[in-house]
Amino acid sequence: MRVSRRDALRGLLLGGAASTLPTGAAAFKDSQGTFTAASGGEPVSLALSNGLRIHCLTKRSGYVSASLVLRSKEIGEPGGLAHLMEHTSFSGAAGAFSANEIRQIRQDCMQDSDATTAIGSIQWNASFLPSNMARALEMLAITSLDQKFDVETVEREARIVLQELYLIKYEATGKAKQEFDQALYGRSHPYARDTVETEILKAMMPPRRLALELEAFAHSVRLPANMDLFLVGDFEASEAFDLASRYFGSFRYGEGPMLELPSAPVTRSYSALSAPSADLKRPLSELRIAWNTGIRITDPESKVLLALAGCLNGALFQELRDRSGDAYTPEAVYDCDRSSGIFEILVTSSRSPVAIEARVFETMAKLKRRIDPLELARFRDRFELMRRKKAECNDTILESMVNRTLNGASIYDFDVTSIAAEDVLAAARQHLPWHRGAYVRLALMGR
Repeated sequence: MRVSRRDALRGLLLGGAASTLPTGAAAFKDSQGTFTAASGGEPVSLALSNGLRIHCLTKRSGYVSASLVLRSKEIGEPGGLAHLMEHTSFSGAAGAFSANEIRQIRQDCMQDSDATTAIGSIQWNASFLPSNMARALEMLAITSLDQKFDVETVEREARIVLQELYLIKYEATGKAKQEFDQALYGRSHPYARDTVETEILKAMMPPRRLALELEAFAHSVRLPANMDLFLVGDFEASEAFDLASRYFGSFRYGEGPMLELPSAPVTRSYSALSAPSADLKRPLSELRIAWNTGIRITDPESKVLLALAGCLNGALFQELRDRSGDAYTPEAVYDCDRSSGIFEILVTSSRSPVAIEARVFETMAKLKRRIDPLELARFRDRFELMRRKKAECNDTILESMVNRTLNGASIYDFDVTSIAAEDVLAAARQHLPWHRGAYVRLALMGR
């Protein structure tokens, strides 16, 4: 499965934060390397002699969640081989096991599992019962580092990937959304790169030739020093390190360049795009408005922009739904990572997109004059409620640990309690555009 950055981060505005998980202070030696150990529910880390890093957090949840992340510059290049390698990894022959045996063992020891390809990385995810930990880690190790690319699996999964790519290529609004991303990030940025055609050509190759290309590609990117294994849940850290060392530590050291994402340019001008949508019927239309602030997740101001998005979301709901009934669920979100900080507004309405666009910017103009302290307090409370609801969730803690490694910070760690209304007002005046100013607009019209 292919995911975009906005797919992965969208909705965190209305989500919350897991507990902050600082690394511990005491260092201990292990036969495979060193790791930092701590007490009180903090993560501990181990670096194997082959370069692979293991990060563990133990908690009495009754189950274990795992993510294995492989990063490589080659995964960020067009071509489609990374996507195909990901698709075959959980279903094809690996290690000493046939494809049928791999599928059977996966079903037996992993109660929930998937894999995704993103810009510059492949991520394998699994959840399982503690009693299945040894077998699950063995499966993660051999499917990621010792794939065999049997022709039967490659042929089958290539057909599946081809269907996925056709859905993207022939989606009615796909071209318009591609143009939207290119206007937002710039045509040369990896987030806006259109690789569908090259991936289709790869998926259509003769299976035996494709299997050979996949094997060569895997050999160039399956490098332990480019990999991080994250484990959260009901286990003893010493046991987890022993098992991970046993199954991952037997592979030879290998390291290669990782993708360094360029900073996306700050949006400086107005771009107006429109297209018909087969998913909507008249008089409905969907309006998307977005701009890049240039404030990335590691920038201190990013938490203020998150609060600003919360206030904007509340104001749009009040103006477009409660007061005028012009939209059912208007939405404003702020998505940030190590490359960009994107505001995006989405409104589906039976009113003209031109009229809705004007109303959106009337609402933003009001925020530039005054931030309602009550709305800011409501945002803080919503954020805190979600933080507390998710603080004990394995998957949320796991996501936070992964994001710190991939992006340098996690949005779940933001402390919004100290943000004052005057801070949000200053951010609104600096980062909210005026009507037909610096932003990208896409109007999808119902047929």
